[in-house]
Amino acid sequence: MPINISQITSNTTQTKSAGEQKNVINLDKNTKGGTQTSGKATLSPDSINLTESATRIKALEEQVARLPIVDTNKIEQIKNSIDEGSYEVNPERIAEKMIQLEKELQR
Repeated sequence: MPINISQITSNTTQTKSAGEQKNVINLDKNTKGGTQTSGKATLSPDSINLTESATRIKALEEQVARLPIVDTNKIEQIKNSIDEGSYEVNPERIAEKMIQLEKELQR
């Protein structure tokens, strides 16, 4: 069932409740408000409450999404140690990690 959103208006207000700021967005589908009378339903306003902590979480998620997946500093350190000839390979540790990976993949 398609929803007609062409007549939706938005009113944004800020309220404080229990020491926490909330942004309240009222989406009025109908300027008359809404009740149900004589078997006919009218639309009531919808609202979305965003607490300050939810807004902060959203901002942190956006920051994390912008972070690089690769640790470029560690890569530079390894490159430098290889160039200098000081990079040491530990075959026992590599073998242990390979066995650990295989065990995890079998689960």
